Amino acid sequence: MNPGGQPVDKLRAMQYFNRAVESASFTAAARSLNVSVPAVTQLVGALERSLGVALLHRTPRGLSLTPDGERYYETSRRLAADLHDLELRLGARGSKPRGTLTVGMRHAVARYCVMPRITRFLARYPDVEIVTKPWRSMHDFDAENLDIAVLIGWPEERELAVRPLAQTRHLVCAAPEYLKRHGRPDEPEDLRNHHCLVFRGAVATLLDRWMFEKGGERRTVNVKARLLSDDRTWLDEAACAGAGVIRLVDLTVGRLLSSGLLVPVLSDWEALEAPTIFAVYRRSERHSKLIRVFLDFLVEVFAEIEAERASVPAGRVLRVPRPEWDSRVRGRHSTYTARERKSDV
Repeated sequence: MNPGGQPVDKLRAMQYFNRAVESASFTAAARSLNVSVPAVTQLVGALERSLGVALLHRTPRGLSLTPDGERYYETSRRLAADLHDLELRLGARGSKPRGTLTVGMRHAVARYCVMPRITRFLARYPDVEIVTKPWRSMHDFDAENLDIAVLIGWPEERELAVRPLAQTRHLVCAAPEYLKRHGRPDEPEDLRNHHCLVFRGAVATLLDRWMFEKGGERRTVNVKARLLSDDRTWLDEAACAGAGVIRLVDLTVGRLLSSGLLVPVLSDWEALEAPTIFAVYRRSERHSKLIRVFLDFLVEVFAEIEAERASVPAGRVLRVPRPEWDSRVRGRHSTYTARERKSDV
């Protein structure tokens, strides 16, 4: 009972409290639960009154846990996960997956890898509805109310389960028309005399510092960028139209190469710092049948795409760790590097 004499729905209150903590906002929690904001605030408040302690600090910047809240959240999160696992295990294991799955994807992954093959998944699971959303950062997972998402990059340390799907490599490409006008770069340093198209990463880094390796020799070039974008597919269109040289993730470029719209250059050099393609989902959903079958589909898709890599100009794939600059740079990568070197002098 709370002081007002009304019983508190403890299970629902714990669910609302957990989601509010994970979202750091009553509004975001209500959106993800598909309920009203007052429903969340009132039930969490009733939970606090029934316990006789404050669980959350409420500030204009969002929610944070009190010391009592930290202890309560540690236990309530574990209980919610255990209950969810039990419900899944007791359910009809032989039943076919059904329901709605909300999937976030980077544009390039969706356009070139997943969506051309999505018909296969839909045919296998006729009772599953897929809702897709464009998605850039792991930080937006809760706000977008996603069930599973696919990114290109390096996964950050946070409370999401991570499943690597494929190790990419970089290819440097240009349209045949562009190469006729400006010539073909033979060495990495030649890129300084070319127009390069630069992509902005998920953490607002303009990736204008390109690294190469051949036979143990490593070279780094700060490319001259006149066209920059957060949207990789826009840069693809510009590159195909002859706007300049572009560095692309190989597993998302097969169609552009096979059609002849782009051709690789500097193919005897390995372009370094190639990212991983990976999926993330909530750890509490690790036994979800919907998550499991979609993950299996993604693994199948990227295994096929990697197998097709032999048809693309070769070069060994270097499995490099997460670069030091990732998540630290805001602005041009080349400027950050120059600043770091100057500070070391």
